[in-house]
Amino acid sequence: MKNALLLLSIWVGIIVAAYAMVYWDRGGEPPLPASVLEPADSAYVDPEGRFSLVVPAGWDLDEADAHVLLTDPSGEVEVTVLAVEEPIPEAALVRALGIVCSDEESGAIPVEEIPSAGASERAVRITGPASDGESSYGLAYLYGGETVVILVRGDPRALESRAEDLARIGAGISVPAGAETAPSGEVAPVVEL
Repeated sequence: MKNALLLLSIWVGIIVAAYAMVYWDRGGEPPLPASVLEPADSAYVDPEGRFSLVVPAGWDLDEADAHVLLTDPSGEVEVTVLAVEEPIPEAALVRALGIVCSDEESGAIPVEEIPSAGASERAVRITGPASDGESSYGLAYLYGGETVVILVRGDPRALESRAEDLARIGAGISVPAGAETAPSGEVAPVVEL
C-alpha cells in the first residue's frame, strides 16, 4: 500500500508539473524572435532600372540627379553610387569623380585592378588622398558596356567599423536592376585602408 501511494504521488506530481508548464502563463505574449528585433537591410532600385543595391539597416539614402548618396547612421561615412555609360572602368571613375566632386581638383590617380564581384566583367579601385582626416576610395564594376561606380569617403575609423556594411553594399549591386546578385557567400572585395 505504501508503494502504491508513493507511485500515485509521483504521477500526480508529474501531471501537475506538466500542466503548469503548458498552461501556467497563457496571458503573456511570447518573446519576439531575434530576426524581428534586428532591423533588416532594404533594397534600392535606380529609377531608370540601370542598377539596384542593398541599403544596410539604419543608413540614410538620398537621390540626386545623377547618383545616390548613402550615409551611415553616425554621418561619418558617405557612399555615392552611380551608373556611367562607359565601357572602360578607369574612365568611368574619372567621369564619376567629375560628376560628384566637381568642385574638387583631381590630379593623376593610381588605378589598380581588383577581382570582379558577382556578374561584373572587370573591376578597378582607386585610393584617394586622405584630406581633413578623411580617407576615400572608389570602385568601378563593368557590366556589359555600363560601369557602376561606388565612391566612399569618411573617417578611417568609421570606415573600418562599417566595413561589413560597405561589403554588403558592394555585393548587393545588380545590373540591370533586380538581376541576380553575387552568389551566396561571395562579397565584393573589402578595401584595406
